[in-house]
Amino acid sequence: MATTKQQLDQLTTSGRDDDELVALEAAWGAPTARPPTTTGQAAAAAARAPLARRLLVPITARWAGIGAVAWVVLLAVGIAVEPPPTNPDAVDPWFVEAVGTLLLGTLLLAFAGFWLRQRWSQAASLVAAGMLVGSTLACPASGHHAVGAWWVVQLGCGLGLVAVSALGLRRTAPR
Repeated sequence: MATTKQQLDQLTTSGRDDDELVALEAAWGAPTARPPTTTGQAAAAAARAPLARRLLVPITARWAGIGAVAWVVLLAVGIAVEPPPTNPDAVDPWFVEAVGTLLLGTLLLAFAGFWLRQRWSQAASLVAAGMLVGSTLACPASGHHAVGAWWVVQLGCGLGLVAVSALGLRRTAPR
């Protein structure tokens, strides 16, 4: 009776090449347990692929939809609970406007990527969610708003977007 180790060795050294499995492992960046053959070396090289290549892997329609719906719902909740500013006549500094513009641009980029079902959309979503959390934390510190229950809700929405984006970035799969 063969042991599991012997069976595993037999399967991995049988010369059987499953090109789809190698391509899938390369796309996910998973290390391969194959002996160093031409195919195994190509898969190992693909596992160390640069970040730019890994971000070009497609995502499922489900994760694209989850990302888009999460942004629409959680951003709407975060905006709905925000009270009027403490000093409505105060002018925001230029860097606050710059962060807001970058956030909007990154969010539009994320939605374009969701539509195209590309993994980089989850990365753009993560960057936008991080900027949103930073803005939420900085708002009371700047004196724009006073801290209250709205702030906890808005911070929770931002952190929820960070979590959804990070999960979506890790759980991408080919079409």
